[in-house]
Amino acid sequence: MNYYKVLISCGHLGNSKEITVTRYFKAKNIIEAFESGNRMPRAKRKHSHTSVLLVKPIDETSYIDGKFQERTNSYLTINLG
Repeated sequence: MNYYKVLISCGHLGNSKEITVTRYFKAKNIIEAFESGNRMPRAKRKHSHTSVLLVKPIDETSYIDGKFQERTNSYLTINLG
């Protein structure tokens, strides 16, 4: 398995507003990481049909640090019900 940093355009902030969120994935290849990022909740997929802005290979240490940052990000941890 490889590790990837994925930048995703996310919504649910109001009409025509968005935020770029960094997510971290363990995947077989870059395509699988791209698809995982595109399926994330809150991902904005209206006009371009994709919410993924960037997929970058990273090392295991960066992945572990990134997963910790995800757990402390209030936007990612709130429940929309």
